[in-house]
Amino acid sequence: MTTLPTAPLLLHTPALDEAKAPKDQVQRAAELAALHRAAGAGEAAAAWVRELAGHQGEEDHGRLLERVAEAIAQASSREIIPGSNGLLTEELRCTLAADVVLGASHTTGTLPELHAGERMSLIAVCAIAAAMPSCVLGDLARELEVLAAELDAATAAGRAASEALAG
Repeated sequence: MTTLPTAPLLLHTPALDEAKAPKDQVQRAAELAALHRAAGAGEAAAAWVRELAGHQGEEDHGRLLERVAEAIAQASSREIIPGSNGLLTEELRCTLAADVVLGASHTTGTLPELHAGERMSLIAVCAIAAAMPSCVLGDLARELEVLAAELDAATAAGRAASEALAG
């Protein structure tokens, strides 16, 4: 008589649950650290964009850059919602679009007072901030750490360009 192999019986045991708990806690701690890092990078980027806003001769350009700064801060913090679809609202997408370097030229007839290094850095900062919420669809901690580092680098390049032009 042949016997059929049987599947091992899986039982709920506290030891198995305890072994999983530290891994979950480590993952959650890494995600929280990445969320804080992203928010910090976003605030630094927003502060630089607010400085750009303060240097504008045209009030409309300054107001637009202030909105961009707020959108950067929001996209790099409050919009990163684990469990969400990772998409930005249409308003935030439009505010962070690359045409930010055109400012309010449709109403002023002029471009914002930005120099080449500032323009490129501003575009990079906006693109990186806009990408941050989508990290919830993948490996949140790892991807957000990468984007936060890139946001810091883009901000540093923009600040360096601003300082070089001022000095």
